[in-house]
Amino acid sequence: MKVATAEFPDEAERYEAAIEGIAHHVAGEKPDLLVLPEMPFTPWIFCVDRFDTNQWKKTVETHAMWLERFASDVSAPLITSRPANLDGKRLNQAIYLDDQRQIHPLRSKYYLPDDYPAVEAPWFDRGDVPGEVFELGGCQIGVQLCSELIYAETPRKLGRNGAEIIVQSRATGNTPRWRAASVLGAGTSGAFVIGANRRSVARDWFTGGSWVYSPEGDLLAETSADQPVVSVEIDLSRSKAAKQEYPVTMINRYGE
Repeated sequence: MKVATAEFPDEAERYEAAIEGIAHHVAGEKPDLLVLPEMPFTPWIFCVDRFDTNQWKKTVETHAMWLERFASDVSAPLITSRPANLDGKRLNQAIYLDDQRQIHPLRSKYYLPDDYPAVEAPWFDRGDVPGEVFELGGCQIGVQLCSELIYAETPRKLGRNGAEIIVQSRATGNTPRWRAASVLGAGTSGAFVIGANRRSVARDWFTGGSWVYSPEGDLLAETSADQPVVSVEIDLSRSKAAKQEYPVTMINRYGE
């Protein structure tokens, strides 16, 4: 299986060029799965502590417009998230865009930060406790959204539930905690981890760095400002094997 992960720009005026670059990469590499950061197709309005109805409406509409554009230009199946209205709730909803360009809602973000510049609690309702694994494109996939990476028990739960891949879509800075969370998540779940992050140019909020880690915690591929999308072949049998080895066997023996 070939997987790809990409950075996406913070600034809306850079969206066109980013989509063009990803489309070119996907056309050549033909990955079976592409991962983008959380809510990539909208300016980051979630930095103030007062909800604004008009801003929210515009954000939902703008993201939907750019997602449709992306789906028409980039052929790979995609996992990302979107701002969404559902049953009277405002959600950060993880989605899967399949190869027929149909959107499948997965789960919504549960752990919401409330610290600048990620002041999400006033803007979103809590979604689903992470732990569910989804069969997508022939493999078992779990999803964590940004601040949810801090909860180290989640990858262990996803691994026990059969996840072969854990997607970690983010909008973060460059503190070591995010990479540490990905490495630990891979090693304790016995799953591949695919992370994707937003990158700012005009400010220092989001620092890029999208990556793929093996079930043993080895770095397999990583983006940079000069190479914002990468692909790598993975062997899902490595996930099955890792679940029969330390430390996953010890974790399963003792539970949480």
